[in-house]
Amino acid sequence: MNCATEPLPSGTDGAAPRIWACGGGKGGVGKSAVTANLGVALARAGKRCILLDADLGGANLHTLFGIAQPRTSLADLFSRQAGHLQELTVPTGIPGLELISGAQPLLDMANLPHAQKLKLLRQLSSLPADYLLLDLGAGSSFNVVDFFLAAGTQLLVVTPLPTAVENAYHFLKVGFFRQLKGVVRQAGLESQTAELLQDRRALGIRSPGELLAQIRRQFPQRGAMVAKGMARFAPQIVVNQVRNEEERQLGRQMALAASRYFGLPVTPLGSLPYDERVHAAIQKRRPALESSPQSGFSQAIREIGGRLHDTEEETDERNLSARRL
Repeated sequence: MNCATEPLPSGTDGAAPRIWACGGGKGGVGKSAVTANLGVALARAGKRCILLDADLGGANLHTLFGIAQPRTSLADLFSRQAGHLQELTVPTGIPGLELISGAQPLLDMANLPHAQKLKLLRQLSSLPADYLLLDLGAGSSFNVVDFFLAAGTQLLVVTPLPTAVENAYHFLKVGFFRQLKGVVRQAGLESQTAELLQDRRALGIRSPGELLAQIRRQFPQRGAMVAKGMARFAPQIVVNQVRNEEERQLGRQMALAASRYFGLPVTPLGSLPYDERVHAAIQKRRPALESSPQSGFSQAIREIGGRLHDTEEETDERNLSARRL
């Protein structure tokens, strides 16, 4: 790693932080508001949390905390003025919650070179925090998708608008095949998978899920490796700006359709009600959880954060028990 300093100790107790990423494909669905307020909820629950604005082409997460001009940003890491991400954290004004800004961009920073992206990805797990939340940019570029795939918890934020739903499905498809590319390479099945895709009509492969099933049938041992690697692609859907019961059911409907299509579990995590107080909070440059803690949006954010935390705790306990057996 070409850094001026050695990586710093990871996590608050030596463990790597849990990484959550908020993506969705379309701009304007509320990824930044969801990221910011989840961070506030975690910090208020006593967790040390770092927000990283990975919207490299239009970072604005700092604005939601009333920070006019962050003193440091990711540009400092890429220009080698800083050796490690930890040097770039700035306080948000909320105890336990820090921010790494993507502001003050370098020229063409949205199209981050591969080597710089790898440098950034490698340093994520060495940040001293319980949680690291990534606010991703719009679109389905490989840079955006790679940050999504690097997270242990992958949140797909969508609104009920048809354009947002369409972009979310496209984002999932790009993410699936991006993950598959790396997994089949590790399993030594690149050429075989390419042949299956080329002959997919003759083989009756009509979906990514059927492609995975075909890989497992033809290459049982290495196919099991592929299946294990693909299990790390596990998006959870958050429907934002919900106005009625029909829109509230969108997450469940999308998750069901996506699970069938990809042959992998895509789960509905919850919904966030449309709330004018969120807009007012953004105007005030404050997280909604701080300006309107009793609003429907704030209550739903706390529920989603608590659900994610509890699920991860249960997973850790199961994994620990399995290792003891």
